[in-house]
Amino acid sequence: MSVDPFTFEIIRHKFMRVVDEAVITLKHISGSSATTEGHDLIMALYQADGSLLMGVLGYLHALPGAGEACRHIIQEYSENPGIYEGDVFLLNDPYIAALHSSDTYVLSPIHYDGEQVAWSANFVHLRDIGAINPGGFAPDSREIYHEGIMCPGIKLVEKGTLRKDVWKTLLNMVRTPEIVALDLHSQIAANITARERMMELLEKYGRETVDTVAQGLIDQSESLLRQRLRELPDGTWKTRQYLETPERIFTVNLAMTKEADHLHYDFTGTSEQAPVGFNSTYWGTFGALFAPLFPLLGYDISWNDGILKPITIHAPKNNPSGPSKLRPDCIA
Repeated sequence: MSVDPFTFEIIRHKFMRVVDEAVITLKHISGSSATTEGHDLIMALYQADGSLLMGVLGYLHALPGAGEACRHIIQEYSENPGIYEGDVFLLNDPYIAALHSSDTYVLSPIHYDGEQVAWSANFVHLRDIGAINPGGFAPDSREIYHEGIMCPGIKLVEKGTLRKDVWKTLLNMVRTPEIVALDLHSQIAANITARERMMELLEKYGRETVDTVAQGLIDQSESLLRQRLRELPDGTWKTRQYLETPERIFTVNLAMTKEADHLHYDFTGTSEQAPVGFNSTYWGTFGALFAPLFPLLGYDISWNDGILKPITIHAPKNNPSGPSKLRPDCIA
């Protein structure tokens, strides 16, 4: 179906307001300074398949990773334990989607007329994660198992009811359960706000119109970014950074090639994983590349999956590897 330009712009701005209001909810409930003052968070809307629909503000590295977290939940848990209206999932495994263990995604499906139509997703940096060091980082860790709780996806709320067994287990493994509980409550509440506002939007305009605008926004963002890339000169640019440990110096090599309407990033030649805490998993690397692209090349473009499509990344296995350090099955 076609949507007139005025309705298209109204719904685009309403998507933005859904995210903005959810962030306000999150920050009003959280008691953590990292969330309320440091703004170490994201809040975004995703399509039913996990494609980024609307990102607005926050720690932009996590926008692509949260989409991957949604796709992981769909793939692994659609049948057992199932994805139902009112569910909330928690995921913080860096080898699946998170940036590091402290950045905890809370993901909620949005249903309309009994069918899932979208996801709301957010993350905050938890004050403690039960790691070898107190706080949200583990600089002394030498392997993945020193870095605290790692959930590859767990149902925190089932059909609108908090699972007390999961809740108490998580809080039993952190040093500041009161603050962590507030952050998790704020994340759940933010997703509830997003769901309620999306329901209002769907009730007013209808699912077909909202879906048409959503896909139109993604197509528009891809077209505008490709047009902007075509205006830039073709070429390859290379950079290298050095990371020092007491044992040796590690290098990170990156080549960026721009050709026509396509950007390609290549990490070939980067050192293997290090036995200290400066490695990066694939989605951490992916997010780090896109974080500056959203505001620099997409400053006047809606931040959604369309911006991701003209860009490819080659990150060889173990180059660089995960923030989880020396895990046998590291993938990037």
